[in-house]
Amino acid sequence: MQRLKVVVLTLMAVLALSAFASSTAFGAEPEFLPTTDVTFTGTSGPGTLATLGGKDITCSTDVNEGLFLGREAHIHIHFGKTGEKATECKGEKGLVTCTGLGETSGVILVLVNTGKLVYDSLSPLGVAVLATVTPVHLSCSIVLVEVKGKVLCLITPVGSASTSHELKCEMTAKESGDPNETKYWEGGVEKTLSEAEGLLSSFNHGSFEMSGELTSGTGNSTSVELMG
Repeated sequence: MQRLKVVVLTLMAVLALSAFASSTAFGAEPEFLPTTDVTFTGTSGPGTLATLGGKDITCSTDVNEGLFLGREAHIHIHFGKTGEKATECKGEKGLVTCTGLGETSGVILVLVNTGKLVYDSLSPLGVAVLATVTPVHLSCSIVLVEVKGKVLCLITPVGSASTSHELKCEMTAKESGDPNETKYWEGGVEKTLSEAEGLLSSFNHGSFEMSGELTSGTGNSTSVELMG
């Protein structure tokens, strides 16, 4: 009986230590250091928004700017632009020009006013930006389009100071409309970005369709460390 008590107490101690270790390792959230505002600017190459239903909008370039701020990234992206020159976004497999509301022809402005840092994986440790896209209204010829929701995009490097960080958004296959990243960890809890809260697109006021984004770009700034 005494031996059984010892075994039980030992097991309880091991479980308690494991729980403590887990909370210590994964309780902290990723963040940028320094935690004060750090301005960044950058560019990217081709980017594609695609829906599960086969619709697509492709932009050859973009320019971006924003802030790294503690656990967040605030991003303004002008798709279809390089420097001050419009390079045009296209829809319907490149047949028509797509333009954001109030923008120069072929340019679409996307605002991410809330881009929260989360863990994308725990082993190896990876970090992503859970970006909430402010609803975007645009037209592709006579077709009206609205895009809204959230998208998970990987950010690197992690754990070392750098003046350049890469943000990469992926689909399971090119133009599939199926986002590659949907699982993340926040506060040590595993979560899944559901279809209802993920990136969604509506064409001519129709039903919103599940959508994916395929693009990668850089944000250049003074030296910042992304701590995982």
